[in-house]
Amino acid sequence: MYDEYDDKYSGTYAHDIEGYSDDDIDNAFDGDPEAYWNID
Repeated sequence: MYDEYDDKYSGTYAHDIEGYSDDDIDNAFDGDPEAYWNID
């Protein structure tokens, strides 16, 4: 089974606290988990 919580962005707020998968971060935030803070 595909594990959406792999280690690419492990340790970032968007990944660990908000639960965004690595694919979500790559697609929605252009691979920058810090861009999570720019969401209104």
